[in-house]
Amino acid sequence: MTTTRQPGDTGHRRRDGGSRRRHRPAALPSFSGNLSWSVAGNGGYALCQWFVLVVIARLGNPGMVGDYALGLAVGAPIVLLGNLSLRTVLVTDPNGDHPFRRYLSIRLAGMALAMGAMSVAVMLFDLPAAVVLLVGAAKAFDGVGDIYLGLLQRHHDQRSIAIAQLVNGGLTVTMVAALLYGTSSIAWAAAGSAGASLLTWVVCCVPFAGRFHNRPDPRTRQHTHRAAGGVAELLWIAVPLGLASGLSSLTINVPRYALEHRLGATALGVFAAAGFLVLTGNVFFSAIAQTLLPRLTQLRRNGTPAGFRSLLVQSLLGVAVAGGLGVWAAALFGAGVLRRLYGWQYAGAEAGRVLTVLTLATALGGVCFVLDAGLSAARRFTGQLAVNGVVLVTAALAALALVPRYGALGAAWATAVAAAVHCGLKWEVLRRAL
Repeated sequence: MTTTRQPGDTGHRRRDGGSRRRHRPAALPSFSGNLSWSVAGNGGYALCQWFVLVVIARLGNPGMVGDYALGLAVGAPIVLLGNLSLRTVLVTDPNGDHPFRRYLSIRLAGMALAMGAMSVAVMLFDLPAAVVLLVGAAKAFDGVGDIYLGLLQRHHDQRSIAIAQLVNGGLTVTMVAALLYGTSSIAWAAAGSAGASLLTWVVCCVPFAGRFHNRPDPRTRQHTHRAAGGVAELLWIAVPLGLASGLSSLTINVPRYALEHRLGATALGVFAAAGFLVLTGNVFFSAIAQTLLPRLTQLRRNGTPAGFRSLLVQSLLGVAVAGGLGVWAAALFGAGVLRRLYGWQYAGAEAGRVLTVLTLATALGGVCFVLDAGLSAARRFTGQLAVNGVVLVTAALAALALVPRYGALGAAWATAVAAAVHCGLKWEVLRRAL
């Protein structure tokens, strides 16, 4: 006996099927594609930051480079503390427990507090106020834009992140060069950097992230954001990781503080020139970590430990090989590259050795980037704070012992020693976590 299908039945099934198709999550971008965009964005931005240093070195003098580097050394750790690593918490939030506006409000408050802390530091330590505060303002504007980029990263949109980074870098180089050329003032150049960061935040970061503000991650379960204890709960999660990031930035800058105190701004400028050259490595390693973080988070959430470990081990091996090649290249060609890029004031046999040791420190730091991605994906934030505290003490002791005797080379070795200790401790914490 045949059954006659009613038109309404067919239509109902079609509507259901169409609804299911419309709500089907979009396919994730490929890992290689996202990595390419991440490398392009991070690489282009770091290249532009290095161009800023070259512009100051060519249009100014080592003292100006030293003042600018001092502004970065003071501002970066304070801003990172104010950041509270909310971007990492946002990306690794497994169930979307907190709305984006909560992350944004905390980030805005943190940046306001960071600017206040920088003002206090300027008064207490008699620092060049205009340069330090303007460079700090640039970092604070970048910090606000960063939380928008975190929303893009959570949705695996590395392309938009890369475009924002490239716009920020290009505007910074252009405005710093124009203002330094026109005024011969490092303070006005720092103002150009702050203006470029503000423009990027308003013109790129906000519009790009706007389409994701109220859109849940399709790969997480749907639920209502909890209101009770929302901000306090988020701060409780974020503060340990934020303190860890601030301590990490402080660790990197401790040898610079010691060098500037011992030998002055000119010596710091020469050291900073070599340090900026190895940013290429940091860019590559940071790009890998940024692309890994949402993937590892997803693997962890889906309960696939074998895939988590496999991806982590492959990334560690790749970073180690790339770091070794970088150290070899720096040992062979470092001194010549410094002379051609910056001029004779920034070159010499010791400068070549400084660059080689800093490249070693960067290679070790690359391993730490990957280990940090694994720990963050596993939501092991408190352990990172303890590790970074030990590494900070190590860097301070190494700098006190080595900088007075060996100068810039001692500062480089202090950086490398701290990076080696960092790698060993992070490896042990991740091994225990897994």
